[in-house]
Amino acid sequence: MIEFSIGILGCGHIAGVVADTLNKLEGFRVAAVAARTQERAQEFADKYNVPKAYGSYEELLKDEEIELVYIATVNSNHAELAKMCVDAKKPALVEKPFSYNSATATKVIQYARDNHVFIGEAMWTRFVPVIDHLREVIKAGTVGPVRYITSTLGYNLRDKERLLKPELGGGALLDLGVYPLQMIVLAAGEMPATMASSMIPVSTGVDGMEVIQMPFPHGQGATAIVSMMSDLDNRTVIYGTEGRIEIEGTNAPTSLKVFDKDGKQVDEFYPPERQITGYEYQFLAAREAVITEKPETEQMKHIETVQILSFMDALRSTWNLRFPLPGEPKPGEKDPHQPVPVNGPGGPGGPMAPGGPGRPPMRNA
Repeated sequence: MIEFSIGILGCGHIAGVVADTLNKLEGFRVAAVAARTQERAQEFADKYNVPKAYGSYEELLKDEEIELVYIATVNSNHAELAKMCVDAKKPALVEKPFSYNSATATKVIQYARDNHVFIGEAMWTRFVPVIDHLREVIKAGTVGPVRYITSTLGYNLRDKERLLKPELGGGALLDLGVYPLQMIVLAAGEMPATMASSMIPVSTGVDGMEVIQMPFPHGQGATAIVSMMSDLDNRTVIYGTEGRIEIEGTNAPTSLKVFDKDGKQVDEFYPPERQITGYEYQFLAAREAVITEKPETEQMKHIETVQILSFMDALRSTWNLRFPLPGEPKPGEKDPHQPVPVNGPGGPGGPMAPGGPGRPPMRNA
């Protein structure tokens, strides 16, 4: 079998999990890894049996063997490296969050579409079979129309230096909050109409914990609780008029159970026994998109990436939390950015445009 060659930018924990996964996935190989130093890249390469190690990201992007780049660096440079991939005509899968705000993400996504290069967000939970089953249950109307969703995610990550630094796009919202938010939006089938929230900052100014209330245009409601200060139960519950759906593992689904309105369990679903880690599915989807010359995956479309980032921008604006990074307004300054429409389904006047059907105006309730 011809193996699909992956290049990894970054040598952190998630890069290691992905490398280990791809080493066990038929039809794929990690051909190269790059870090900011040769020593760090070589250490990673030795650990995960990667044949080539580069001491700069630019060197890896010149490697003609690489067919897909996986970006696994800190939040602050995801978009910058994604643009470098497009310049090098290298398809890229970008670790979530795609960037630290919607303005930088949208520019890169539009640039990739203009240059006919695949780019996607590695929101891995969107690709796993448990979430495929969730889509089927909701579509079948097993629990009736969805009325309310609760989703929590929290870990004690106070000692994670990168999460404490505003200059790296740190905080609970971008690293953890993106999981319950994308789960809620998937279950609701649309973006929130408004939001109300409370946030507890840490000493560096980034958000340590938040509670977010969200009403939706068609009458649904949702609550997300996110924390990097303490462990939470990490569950998502979707309440319908005829029952509920319980998902264990908001950021790493381990089970899905369906209950009728009397509380009787009527369905359950677990990850397949053949599943490696769950990270493999996003690479299978990305490979298919690259081979068929599609600009995005079906499971995580560009419009969804930008919509959720826009929502997080709005949240941070109400908290007066801005990062000292390009494209960010200064603290206390009104955010001048509006997402730039992307061609296709989210084109001008479409759901990606301000006030479009998929992106209603967001204001703090």
